[in-house]
Amino acid sequence: MELRPEDVGAHLARGLTPLYVLWGDEPLAMLEAEDAIRAAALKAGHERTVFAVQGKFDWSVIFGHADNFSLFAQKKLVEIRIPSGKPGIDGSAALGRYADSLPADTVTVISLPGLEWKQTKSKWFEALTSKGTVIQSRDVPLEQMPGWIGRRLSMNNQQASRDALEFLANRLEGNLLAARQEIEKLSLLLPQGKLGLNDIEQAVTDVSRFDVADIQDALLAGDGGRCARILDSLRQEGEAVPKIMWQIGATLRLLYKLKSAVRQGQSLAAVFKANRIWDKRQALVQAALKRVSDAKLENALQDASQIDRQAKGLESGDPWNGMLRLTLNLS
Repeated sequence: MELRPEDVGAHLARGLTPLYVLWGDEPLAMLEAEDAIRAAALKAGHERTVFAVQGKFDWSVIFGHADNFSLFAQKKLVEIRIPSGKPGIDGSAALGRYADSLPADTVTVISLPGLEWKQTKSKWFEALTSKGTVIQSRDVPLEQMPGWIGRRLSMNNQQASRDALEFLANRLEGNLLAARQEIEKLSLLLPQGKLGLNDIEQAVTDVSRFDVADIQDALLAGDGGRCARILDSLRQEGEAVPKIMWQIGATLRLLYKLKSAVRQGQSLAAVFKANRIWDKRQALVQAALKRVSDAKLENALQDASQIDRQAKGLESGDPWNGMLRLTLNLS
């Protein structure tokens, strides 16, 4: 059975199932689903144990725990976290066996990160999903963020105008954890009922926080506005130019390498595979290859060298302005 994250509450009201498989890249949906299942299990009298699968994990401990019922707590909540998403040969076999013989009076929650398409077709994953309740956490597309924020506000008996919702969505940049914090803040600062744009503008602060790696996807997408916001945020936070330029340079070199391989007659699928560009990023990279001409890419590589020299004090000029021009030229 598959559940959307927003349907977990209604599902739990009907009762717990023996096995839950939570997977995906969106941390808020994953966190809230885990919290809801854990709260329901603890309320039902289950004793909680957590296993974090890292390195050479001894899978026998999970089976031993399942068989070793406590004298005072017969019902168990077993959380198995696999942050790499790769259980290995022994783990794959163990998970398959576990799914085939789920322990009695036990609720098991297996947490996984986002998986590639091939991983979702593996025997161990199919064994788990065929026996369990599957909840996939997905990113909310930016165009759906106003609606998502509106639904969250309504849970606090607040409503906002469309322009106010769009204002919040643009500032939050798809960061659902930050969005939840901001919505909670609004529930404390503003009364219930209709909220206008002015009310929200005065209540919120800029919660858009970027990591250096964010510049890569923005650059590939050709989103000049997002590149500018990322660079401005990183500059205010005191990030070092060489660290940012390493990400930008790596993106430029990747595009150059891919273009060269395609010119030599290699198929795009083979080039993606050789460079370990998996399903999730292929569309983004392919769009960048079509959008950025060879001449533009060569100019960008030259600009990157100049910015690097500026950052090292070997040439005059502001490297931050240089990075902004470079990213906008590729947009």
